Amino acid sequence: MRAPASDPVDRTRFPVEEWGLTEIRYDTAHLGQRETVFAVGNGYLGLRGNNEEGNAEAHAHGTFVNGFHETWDIRHAEDAFAFAKTGQTIVNVPDTKTIAITVDGEPLRLSGPGVESFRRSIDFREGVLRRDVTWRTASGRRVAVRSSRMVSFSRRNLALMTYEVTVLDGPADVVIASEVRNRQDEVPEGSAASVGFDPRRSAQFENRVLLSQLVREELGRMALAYRAAHSGLGLAVCVDHELYTGDPVATETRMTADLGRRTYRIAASEGRPILLVKWVAYHDGGADADAEDLVGLARLTIDDAQAVGREVLAAEQGDWLAGYWANADVEIDGRPELQQAVRWCLFQLAQAAGRADGGGIGAKGVSGSGYQGHYFWDTEVYLVPFFAHTNPGLARRALRFRISMLDAARDRAAEMAQRGALFPWRTINGQEASAYYAAGTAQYHIDADIAWAMCKYADVCGDPGFLTGEALPVLVETARLWVDLGFFRGPERSFHIHSVTGPDEYSAVVNNNLYTNLMARANLRRAAAAVRELAAGDPDGFAAIAPGLQLELSEVDVWEAAAEAMTIPYDEGFGVHPQDEDFLKREVWDLAHTPEENTPLLLHYHPLVIYRFQVLKQADAILALFLAGDAFTAAEKRADYEYYDPITTGDSTLSAVVQSIIAAEVGYQERALGSFMEGIFVDLADLHHNTGDGVHIASAGGVWNALVYGFGGLRDHSGQISLDPRLPAGWKALRFGFGLAGSRAQAELTASELVLTLLDGPGGTLTVRGEPVSLTGREPVRVALDGQGPMLPTITGSVPLLHGRPATPEELTVGLPTGSTTLSPHQVPDS
Repeated sequence: MRAPASDPVDRTRFPVEEWGLTEIRYDTAHLGQRETVFAVGNGYLGLRGNNEEGNAEAHAHGTFVNGFHETWDIRHAEDAFAFAKTGQTIVNVPDTKTIAITVDGEPLRLSGPGVESFRRSIDFREGVLRRDVTWRTASGRRVAVRSSRMVSFSRRNLALMTYEVTVLDGPADVVIASEVRNRQDEVPEGSAASVGFDPRRSAQFENRVLLSQLVREELGRMALAYRAAHSGLGLAVCVDHELYTGDPVATETRMTADLGRRTYRIAASEGRPILLVKWVAYHDGGADADAEDLVGLARLTIDDAQAVGREVLAAEQGDWLAGYWANADVEIDGRPELQQAVRWCLFQLAQAAGRADGGGIGAKGVSGSGYQGHYFWDTEVYLVPFFAHTNPGLARRALRFRISMLDAARDRAAEMAQRGALFPWRTINGQEASAYYAAGTAQYHIDADIAWAMCKYADVCGDPGFLTGEALPVLVETARLWVDLGFFRGPERSFHIHSVTGPDEYSAVVNNNLYTNLMARANLRRAAAAVRELAAGDPDGFAAIAPGLQLELSEVDVWEAAAEAMTIPYDEGFGVHPQDEDFLKREVWDLAHTPEENTPLLLHYHPLVIYRFQVLKQADAILALFLAGDAFTAAEKRADYEYYDPITTGDSTLSAVVQSIIAAEVGYQERALGSFMEGIFVDLADLHHNTGDGVHIASAGGVWNALVYGFGGLRDHSGQISLDPRLPAGWKALRFGFGLAGSRAQAELTASELVLTLLDGPGGTLTVRGEPVSLTGREPVRVALDGQGPMLPTITGSVPLLHGRPATPEELTVGLPTGSTTLSPHQVPDS
């Protein structure tokens, strides 16, 4: 993907504002993208940004409870032993957003000719979606409609909505109908979700999902309870209303198994506001959860919220977000359009994880049904570093969720004829849900990613006891898997790992994948170190857990031997690390002559076609340069980046932010900024044309990584903090917070100096461009900077660079799959 213009957002619709996002013009184009970017959530509950009126002007009505899913049998055309058997898909839980209005019998339709003004906005410090509409009915009445929507961070099960109507010029008959509707089991006509093939979208269920367990209405409070047909999970939703008006009102309630509707008929006076307050609570439970109990919890949530009132709830929301931003904010001086995009991304991370509590963090958070609501390795690699540096509690919760899946991972390893534990590539309930094993189950690197994230948290947050305590069983079982999966070979006794897939899904089932081997080596080393530390420092503690893990120190010897003998592929002739041991033997895909309409490649070519070429969906070796950066020299990083960046398609939103980090480090500053621009505007400008399926949460986390690790030049290998900044040309200053062995510090970067300030804790020592800096007092430490690192001319073209220059036809074969109508320069026949 090409880097977007400096600001690809339509500013006639979305004006620049540093602490919020506002839309000032409505039409029906790109509804899905706008429903996503205006979604509100807290990590447990998410409400898409559908308009309140609930009419057909919607891409996908959506309300999601984290982890609440249905299961279904995966049907393999040709089955085999240990193929994933059960799919999991997040459920679109009953929708409570709809509040429809008619004035003198005419419904409000935002795309209609009578809408005079439209504005909706969300302030990232307030966490409330607000909308203002002025509408003139066909009979000439002018009506002001104001609404708000909030999902509470302080009360994870609660949502609060308001809907205010004022007839501005004369009396009118106003009808307000507030609903709770089971949309999961509706079959809307022309549903956008059913159009076209795209494996990134959510699957569609064939049968009814939510089985009604309870329908109740008491004094206007509506309660519905369901059980998912196959997973057995239970869910309750409770809705209550308060109507404020001085005009006469008639009220009616209708309840069925799939619909609750509260209707108010008001003889509205001119200029007198009508305010409807809608209180909503969702509670879910396991297969043994009782419907009455879940409804009781939902009722209690509403009772408690109503007891404190809306003002207190708004203050709680502001306080939670103030605490979040105090540590999470990253400031870019003088670039308000980038500042807005950065804060939007960081706000999405709060909405995806803030109250996930015991749950995972989905690839789309709770903003959409893309990727079926699954959890991937994205959480560990792209999100945990951000949370470790800014909100350690959220990092630890995410890791504890993985720990809770250990038994399922052990079972999966046994199915795959392995010792130890194999965590699923994609899952909700802990079972592998990927039907395509080559790009799913074969991504064994998930084990090492999880171990890496646990070590990252412990190192950055100064919590070594985490590794010798609750995380130790995961470290032990993942280390066991690598030793069992790999093997020693030859007189030199080198250690090899075969038939795995790395992060790049355009190369599958390969031998000695560079990323996998490096991360497995780190996993083995840290697992061995944790076991030996526990055995030496707390012999009684080791003796207590060793029998349960069937662990002896002699096993640790093997882990260490495998780590030291790990094969790290390197090609002397090309001077680069092959992505896997056969990667450089393949033909290079001619990206320069690939028709635009044939991208992304995964939607237009069979996987086997793609696997035969050197072409990357996402950074693989480049990601290794970042995560295992201390295993490479500066020259090796540059050579590897120059080889892989030109043949990376950017078909994955996971890629650009990582490419930006390494480009900044090795000196391709223009390329670094271009890749950063791809990452930061993925959703706000819908660069991959699938934002309608939900926020790209990993990319949002990657934006923080690109700012802090890339332009800030921070590295935290084994908890040792170092900084080697790369401030982009034209940026006045960059400010960010980071962790320092459990303390909090801030960095302020300008073109000429780096200012470091200890914010909290005892501090410690770090290095700036190789020189030690002691940060233990409250006075800022100023470090003069001589430039922003090397400045290399930008890379052009899509042919890998070898030894700093484009590879020649004698070195590499460049081509397209047979049947392509365009020949590359290297394919043109001699005349």
